[in-house]
Amino acid sequence: MSITLTTGKLVVINGVTQENDTIGACVSMHIDYLANTAVFTFQIGQLVAGNINIGAYSTPITLTVNLATGAWTNSAGQSGTIGAGALASFVNQVKADRNAIESFAAGASAILPGLQVVWP
Repeated sequence: MSITLTTGKLVVINGVTQENDTIGACVSMHIDYLANTAVFTFQIGQLVAGNINIGAYSTPITLTVNLATGAWTNSAGQSGTIGAGALASFVNQVKADRNAIESFAAGASAILPGLQVVWP
């Protein structure tokens, strides 16, 4: 999936269009379960063959979310708080992802052979 931008980023130099970025996408994520934070990196570009082609003039946006409080900040200087319902839904998804990854590691992959115990 991607984000269709309501306002794309058009780059024109000396009357020549260099790029017209019309989509955004999360290209990286890091969940720190000990620190209770999530960090995401977004880029903008164009959709090419189902993938994002990052624009040469794209600047990444890093978003940091506190998974306990919902407070967030980004590298563009914005900040806010995720509402309780949306935060609970997001945290539940992150826990489900963690359980799936641990199940993979403990199971047939034999990365950490053992019995995975589901996080509540």
